[in-house]
Amino acid sequence: MTDAVITKLTDWIKDKNPEAQEIPEDLDIVETRTVTSLQFVEFLLYIEELRGSAIPAEEMDIDSFRTLRSIADRHFAQTLTAGE
Repeated sequence: MTDAVITKLTDWIKDKNPEAQEIPEDLDIVETRTVTSLQFVEFLLYIEELRGSAIPAEEMDIDSFRTLRSIADRHFAQTLTAGE
């Protein structure tokens, strides 16, 4: 399931940035501006849509959104362990 989440996040980024090539799961998408500051809120909303729930305010740590791997590990761990 984690790979499916990473694939969906990658597809979203490539849809918004057609010039994007390969996006490794450990690429810092914030630092490299793979997801721009203008796209970031929309990206957060997409993550919440995939999760099926809002991200609690206490989990809104920029470091947990830096890589596709950190997003999957931090924001989908409960979803995955719940059997989704």
